[in-house]
Amino acid sequence: MKIKLLTLAILTFISCKNVNEKESEQQEINIDSTEIKSTSYEKKQKNAISNGIWISTIDSLSSVEIKGKKWIFKYKSVQTATDDYYEYLISESVFDKDSSLIGGTLVLTKQSNTLKYGIDYISDKNMDLIYLPRGNFQHFEKKE
Repeated sequence: MKIKLLTLAILTFISCKNVNEKESEQQEINIDSTEIKSTSYEKKQKNAISNGIWISTIDSLSSVEIKGKKWIFKYKSVQTATDDYYEYLISESVFDKDSSLIGGTLVLTKQSNTLKYGIDYISDKNMDLIYLPRGNFQHFEKKE
């Protein structure tokens, strides 16, 4: 009788552990004309923009430098002070299967100044934002 209870307790523990491990997995279903395939992939999503210099595709003299959570606006031939930066926060994130941001909100704050952007698309190489007060698009490409 004790062996049965011990076996039941161990099986219950193992089944609970498997449920917790599967929370980080997602299923991707591919359908073609001959079969249906279901494969799992790990979430590798983060609410961060890759560090580096992002150059505007609309105005090549304008760029943004990302260092950690710091957002620094730059314009060619204009000196930027070292303490002249915004802190950024991404909320309401929506990711695609390649871990690119395809929705959400980007908020830049500096003392009493706040700028709010809608996220159209952010990957490791491209960034498309919507400046919400005016609704204009801003496109950036990461400098190699």
